[in-house]
Parts: sequence; C-alpha cells; structure tokens
Amino acid sequence: MSDIFREVEEDVRREQAKELWDRFGAYVIGVAVLIVVVTAGWRGWEWYSAQQAAQAGAEYYEAMQLADDGKSEEAQAAFEAIAKEGGGFGTLARLRAAAGKAAAGDAQGALADYDAIASNSALPVDLRNVARVRAAYLQLEANDRAGVEQRVGQMAVEGNPWRASARELLGLAAYQAGDYEVATQRFEELLGDNETPQEMRARAQLMIALLAADRAPAPAPTEADAATDAQ
Repeated sequence: MSDIFREVEEDVRREQAKELWDRFGAYVIGVAVLIVVVTAGWRGWEWYSAQQAAQAGAEYYEAMQLADDGKSEEAQAAFEAIAKEGGGFGTLARLRAAAGKAAAGDAQGALADYDAIASNSALPVDLRNVARVRAAYLQLEANDRAGVEQRVGQMAVEGNPWRASARELLGLAAYQAGDYEVATQRFEELLGDNETPQEMRARAQLMIALLAADRAPAPAPTEADAATDAQ
C-alpha cells in the first residue's frame, strides 16, 4: 500500500513540476540566455579594456621617449593626444602635458590643466593631489601666497601623505610674503615629523637658519662706525 501512495505522490510532483515549467519555463530559458550574454559581454569588455590599456601604455612610453630624447614639441603633442583618450594613462599624459606647458612658459595653461585634474572627483586621490602640488609650485613661482594656500592648505594636516610637500610650499610662500613667523612654524613642523624625507628636512633646516638670520636684530653701531659716519 505504501508503494501506491509513493507512486501517487511522485505523479503529483511530476504534474506540479510540469505545470511550473509550462508557466515559467520560457522565463527560465530567457534568464539563462541573459546570463550567458552578459557573461560573454563582460569577458569581451575585459579583453577590450586590456587591449586599450596596453595600447595607451605603449603610446605613453613612446611619448616619454620623445621627451627623454629632447623632442619637446613632439612629446607635447603626443601627451596631449593621449590625454584626450582618457583613462589612467590619459590622466598621466595630461599631467605631463601640463608640465610641458609650464616649461614652455604657458603657466596659466598649465595651471588650468592641473586645477581641472585636481577637481575631478572621478580620479584617484593621489593623482589629484599631485596636480594640487604642481599647481601650488606654479603659484609659488608667481609669488601668489593665496593661490598656494588654496591648493595645498588642507593637505598640511597630520595623517595626510602629502603633508610634507604642502608644509614646505606653505613655508616658502609665507617666507616670500615676509611672514617669517608662519614660515618658521611650517619648517619646524617638517623637522618635527619623522616621516619628512631627508632632502626636505635638510632644506627645512637651511630655511630655519636663514629665517633666524633675517629676524636677528641689527648690531648696535660702534664708536668706529660713528666716527666713519661723521667723516
């Protein structure tokens, strides 16, 4: 008797499965096909992206070779062409193109490129910070303290991996502006930070010594000086 019940139960299950398949089988097949298509498309996109990245890398390397060979104009044109393609190498090329503009005397064009990179939230933070630091150097050359502070002021805090570069720039900008107190503070921050690179630490020590000499009171005139002035 139990065998009969089992057979009946299996027949019911088969009938239910058939009904479910009749109702939803087309959808199951459609989903399966969609998964296959999406997977194939994704693999194809990965292959295409890898090919594009390889080509961009080769183009970037060739542009750098042109720059190393002293072919500045050709290198600049190559970097600008790669920059238009976008992507990681495109951003690196845009940084190099901006540096080329600065070297050619187009400081405003370079500054605009650096600022555009720095403000692009879609880019990695480190690349954006590189652009900020390079833009700040241009502002330092233009004796624009406010421009330097605008670009790297927020990077001079503890924990920021770019704080050393930011502090040095802020110290130099303050020194240019005659604000020796703030300049000294910035260079002392560099010396007090164990992670400050050695070369930057040496420059900070030199600047502190220079600032101390500039701030030292003038020596009182001696009798010999007074006699010389009287003559």
